[in-house]
Amino acid sequence: VIYIATDYPYTYTDLTKFLSKICSPENKNIIRQVPLCKTNAGNDCPFLIITNFASTDIEISLRTAIILTARVHPGEANGSYVMDGVIKFLIGESEQAIVLRNMYIFKIVPMLNPDGVIVGNYRCSLSGQDMNRQWKDPTKNLYPEIYAAKQMIKKTLETRKVSLFCDFHRHSRKKNIFIYGCEAIGENDRLNERVFPVLLSKKHSAFSFADCCFEIQKPREAAARVV
Repeated sequence: VIYIATDYPYTYTDLTKFLSKICSPENKNIIRQVPLCKTNAGNDCPFLIITNFASTDIEISLRTAIILTARVHPGEANGSYVMDGVIKFLIGESEQAIVLRNMYIFKIVPMLNPDGVIVGNYRCSLSGQDMNRQWKDPTKNLYPEIYAAKQMIKKTLETRKVSLFCDFHRHSRKKNIFIYGCEAIGENDRLNERVFPVLLSKKHSAFSFADCCFEIQKPREAAARVV
């Protein structure tokens, strides 16, 4: 039997080894890890918080949140490699990383579908469903990771503003780096969702604003970026 991978594999074991390495006592003031929840197969769904924990409680309370997720579709292994790079940058010693940790609280779920990754699914969880179509009303029994992630976001919004939510994916046909965003509600907010993509396109030639999309198709109304 010959197996052909569409991406260079990134396994659940790869993630746990990576997190064990970076979530060390030396990094306790910049990154902390707790399980978001248990999956249906009994695996931990990792959850990271990155900020300057050495700050005062008041300073931390004033920071807005940025929420990042990846790997809701198990076959999109490239999302894990991008997430790895983001995490390494955020906990790094560069001036930009230090500024970001002082300005924001980053809440990160690096692998939203551990069970699907472990069993080798391409798009589904153990329930056989696309978990990125369950965000409207996820049940705790069938989709514990989505349920827990949504509760985490709700709880975050009770205490602070969320400046950005980004769910990392791979497209099966399109090239380049791009964003699928949402349509803003209200005339005054009409272009808000396009500001970050425009800035990215000016920062790096690999990001294509022309490939971005801000229309919500009906089949995607229960996706993370919409809900």
